[in-house]
Amino acid sequence: MTLPAAAIDDYSERQYNLALTVPDMKAITGRWQERAEAARRHHPPLADLAYDAHPRERLDLFRATAPRGTLVFIHGGFWRARSKDEFSWIAAPFLAVGYSVALPSYPLCPQAAFSAIAPAVRTAFAHLYREVLTPAERARIVVAGHSAGGYLAADLATVDWTAHGLPAAPFQGVLPISGVFDLRPLIATSINADLRLDDAEAARLSLDRAPRRVPARVVLAVGGEETEGFRRQTDRMAANWPDRPPHRIAGANHFDILHGLATPGAALHEAARNLFAGDTA
Repeated sequence: MTLPAAAIDDYSERQYNLALTVPDMKAITGRWQERAEAARRHHPPLADLAYDAHPRERLDLFRATAPRGTLVFIHGGFWRARSKDEFSWIAAPFLAVGYSVALPSYPLCPQAAFSAIAPAVRTAFAHLYREVLTPAERARIVVAGHSAGGYLAADLATVDWTAHGLPAAPFQGVLPISGVFDLRPLIATSINADLRLDDAEAARLSLDRAPRRVPARVVLAVGGEETEGFRRQTDRMAANWPDRPPHRIAGANHFDILHGLATPGAALHEAARNLFAGDTA
């Protein structure tokens, strides 16, 4: 599906087409693969564990030596790009303090329908919980995600997990970073050529008014240098699930904000650690 030029709204395009607003995007993201490969050499994971039949329905688990919980990180890429293999570098600082780290990939648009992606990630989490994690790794679970992964992380909190044979609260914290939760503004962008959302589906699948079914603590974060559209997305989601005001990470754009998750002492890393500890400060 190719949208006619008249369907692209200039304002929406500048809010969500990050190539227009983050001039060093390729330089930032281009280093992720090299860092990820180095991380896998240093601490080889249980790699490419299949959770369903699609070739991208695979996950990696970096297992801590004496685990006391698990961070699940869901990658971004606007539901149409990237994979778990670029983000292995997030694992090291959590492994160092006893948390295993799981990273799923998932099918991408336009080869897969947008509506199939969140169910795939739900299947990934259920499989991870039931078949892969040890009791110690299941004891404390925090789900984090970046960009499209922020949406997918938040979606996991809308699920009745008892219908999947899991406890009602299989994780205790959710950390969506720079997420897109209201899908409707994406319809008038070039991104929708791959997502193929219409008004009805975008409204149905948006999370900014969705009920939360898992009583997990939620901490949202967005970069201070992100566009008004991304900042508004996070503010609206925080209003829907008002645990606490969102973190505004000063000086961070949509991509380098993620580095703080893997930097001990940085706001995002400490937010994740606090969620493990049962605190949202």
